[in-house]
Parts: sequence; C-alpha cells; structure tokens
Amino acid sequence: MPYCPKCRDEFQDRVKVCPDCNVALVEKLPPLPKKRKKKDEPLVHIATAPNEAVANMWADILKEHGIRCLLKGGELRAAMYSLTYNQQYEIHVLDSQAKKAAQILAPFLEQ
Repeated sequence: MPYCPKCRDEFQDRVKVCPDCNVALVEKLPPLPKKRKKKDEPLVHIATAPNEAVANMWADILKEHGIRCLLKGGELRAAMYSLTYNQQYEIHVLDSQAKKAAQILAPFLEQ
C-alpha cells in the first residue's frame, strides 16, 4: 500500500498522488524526525520598572523585538495597601536573551 510522505496517510494501490497534499506517494514512509528536547532556561532579572504602566510599556518594546518577558509585581500584602501605580515591577527574560533585552531597555534605564 502506498503512503503520502507529507501527511503520512495510507492509500489504495491505484492512487498515485495524495489528493490533499498533491505529493507523489511512496511505498515506505520515511522515519519521523526526532523531537528536540526543550531545555529549561533560567530567567534573569534585567530591570525594575517604577510602576505597572512603565513595566507594560517596556514589555511591549521587548515584544516588538521578539523577546518575551515576565513581569513580577510587588508583594500581595503591599498591593492591598497601596495603589498599583506605586508598585515596582521586575522584568525577567530568558538568560539567552538578557544581553539583547538589556541593550534595548538601556536608554530608558539611564533616565
């Protein structure tokens, strides 16, 4: 029985081309590619924003450059007794992106 090398569906002998993928069928399927294992990468603190609005602005700037980040606000106890605009937010990125992220935010941190 022939198989489609792209979608890996099985067909009757009279079928020569996969109707979905438009690819010539083969008699034997190639092996599946090995999946890469995800490595756990540590998060690194790169900056502290003075409030939530600034933290979100910096997060958006990093996102525009393809860098995802994690914002960590103040303690919950502090949040109950103060307004959110007074809380500092830490910005964390993956260790492999820390240098680039710090360079992107450097102009904002100098002020």
